[in-house]
Amino acid sequence: MKKLIASLMAIAVLVWVAGPLMVVANQTVDTSLVKSSVGGAAPIVKVKWEMDGGYASLLGTDAQTTAGAQFMPSGKYKVNKTIGICAVATDPDGVADIDSVYGDVFYPTNVYLGPDHEADRQGCGQMVGTECRMTKLDKSVGIDLICDKIRSKNSNLPTWYDGYNYDEICKADGELMKETAYVYCCDKVLSYEDPSGDYKVLVFAQDKNGADSNYLENQMRYLPLTAFETDFNQVVYGDVKLNTHKIINGNLAFAPTVNGDTMATVRNVGNTRLQMSVSQDDMGLGQTGTTWNVKYDGRVGSDAAWSYYWPNATKYLNDPLNLSETNEMDFSVDISKFPPTGTSFIGKMTLGAISVAHLTVCPQD
Repeated sequence: MKKLIASLMAIAVLVWVAGPLMVVANQTVDTSLVKSSVGGAAPIVKVKWEMDGGYASLLGTDAQTTAGAQFMPSGKYKVNKTIGICAVATDPDGVADIDSVYGDVFYPTNVYLGPDHEADRQGCGQMVGTECRMTKLDKSVGIDLICDKIRSKNSNLPTWYDGYNYDEICKADGELMKETAYVYCCDKVLSYEDPSGDYKVLVFAQDKNGADSNYLENQMRYLPLTAFETDFNQVVYGDVKLNTHKIINGNLAFAPTVNGDTMATVRNVGNTRLQMSVSQDDMGLGQTGTTWNVKYDGRVGSDAAWSYYWPNATKYLNDPLNLSETNEMDFSVDISKFPPTGTSFIGKMTLGAISVAHLTVCPQD
């Protein structure tokens, strides 16, 4: 009996020791599934559009009268653009068979957002944010939006699936009126710094059996707006010696003050890349013959080459600002002759910008 107990104990010890050792290594198991084809007919997306919004505002408007949707960015730091994406969807098996209607927005395929965006947000045809799931509007609200507001005031806004039009969906005995079709909407946010260009918008519906509708697609346009902000309202050169290149450096810290801040910073708040320009009067220093007594320099970023300019001439500075970029602005003055009268001189500087082409070389996956 003792031998039997000892044997059982030995076996138990072996099981206790051997058991855990068998699951120390990780194991990868393949999984699979097949989308069921069981069920009736797929849903249908008859028409889709984008509009100023959120959708709850029910505006039915966009920024221009040309066909399709066009939107203007804010041109203000961190003030984004919310749009509504809407569609009319139906299902031959009954509207109750529609499980969800979805909207996807994709960046322009040929535009790289640049190094001042998050690593996982590059543009280049990526989806903007995440897919939005639409909300079904009440019957009267949906009819008023598409059949009254949009049809009468912005009729070329929507994109239609083949064979459908206003007469078909808005007729007195049509599906919207009979509630066998509904208007569905969701909101999408475009950043103030998302690039100008044509964005693909895709809408589809899915029924409770997992059957997808037609994929209704169009292009909406985010209109270009070149805009910048600065955090300084003066450049103080202080004491300046004759024939001495007096430099006033900026910095990368965007920190506006009312007065006295000479650490100049600029940031791009539009949806285009931009090139800064500067012009300056002569500050009362005048000319000797036909030669100005003062010359200026400017640059954007401490690594850029200086660009010099004479009074009253507009100069475009080197190194464009990318989307979302913040950088310093450096200025200098070089005086070859002081007037015989006066020791203090003041003037006016004007800053401007023009748009430059987007970056088009997309990072490799």
